[in-house]
Amino acid sequence: MGYFEASWSLRGKRAVVTGAGRGIGRCIAQALSAAGAEVLVHFYNSEDAAGETVEAIAGSGGDAWSARADLTDSDQVSALFSEIDARWGSLDILVNNAGSLIDRCRVEDLSDDLIEAVIRTNFHTALYCCRAAIPLLRKGSLPSIVNISSIAAHNGGADGSTLYAAMKGALVSFTRGLAKELGPEVRVNAVAPAAVLTDFLKENISRQRLERITEATPMSRLGRGEDTAAAVVFLCGAGSSYITGELIDVSGGRKLAF
Repeated sequence: MGYFEASWSLRGKRAVVTGAGRGIGRCIAQALSAAGAEVLVHFYNSEDAAGETVEAIAGSGGDAWSARADLTDSDQVSALFSEIDARWGSLDILVNNAGSLIDRCRVEDLSDDLIEAVIRTNFHTALYCCRAAIPLLRKGSLPSIVNISSIAAHNGGADGSTLYAAMKGALVSFTRGLAKELGPEVRVNAVAPAAVLTDFLKENISRQRLERITEATPMSRLGRGEDTAAAVVFLCGAGSSYITGELIDVSGGRKLAF
């Protein structure tokens, strides 16, 4: 296998993708499998969707299994990674994709419960998973963490998503700090998608706003889950072995329009 072929190969790797039942998470799980990794498809509520992801990977000749956990609960995260340890004994890739806008709300109207939910869903999940995964990653081969942030980390979000955007920004800072803590043993990077045409986007953004976003994007289209997945595969492979603490925008150039 030549250098450039090896740079994209994840053959023999073991990967965990959180929130991988559908949307961007499913695309990431399938892309990692296509590159050769065995994948744990994590889910919380989407058991049927996670099963579909596992079936799709198996149908393409890959290896995958699924497991449920509420990642906002540190005890459940610990139990999940104990299960991973028992099955694999080590880990090579962790992709922290789980997250949700939950609800649009102006800061002045935020309830304590909604504040707690947004923070825990979009930051604590990644924090808990990284903490639990580090001992296993240190036993892995060229281990890598990839955190899924958002273009909202750059622009503060819109239409009642300020707190969500702040948590995605916190995830970027966390990525950079953790890269310094774990280097050179474990690389830590982040990916910031813009508007990706998933169920999440359709449920949270109006058709009119999507049209305006498309017009403001130099690539003149919305993102696809595969666009984000390709960046993740790159960051997990040997070809990015000298990249850590970085954020890759997968936005079709939309940041240029800010």
